[in-house]
Amino acid sequence: MHAWFASHWTPDDLPGLRLTIQLYDQVERGDFRRVTECRQHMDGYGITPKGQQDRRWSPPKTQERPEVAETPAASPYEHLRAVV
Repeated sequence: MHAWFASHWTPDDLPGLRLTIQLYDQVERGDFRRVTECRQHMDGYGITPKGQQDRRWSPPKTQERPEVAETPAASPYEHLRAVV
């Protein structure tokens, strides 16, 4: 539940996720008869890259520092300073 795509799930998704986890566990233990079903469930919940693409989900962007927009100067000579 710490993956970025888990933020799209709601408590209503828990029964389906439980079934997906059980199918995944069976496949990992060697019951290869349900590989396609497991993949389809994982796609349906956006766990696989294909499922994420189908839902147009993308990982969050890294926090970039926003650039400070320069305000236009009132005078073209405002940046100049007098030298004593």
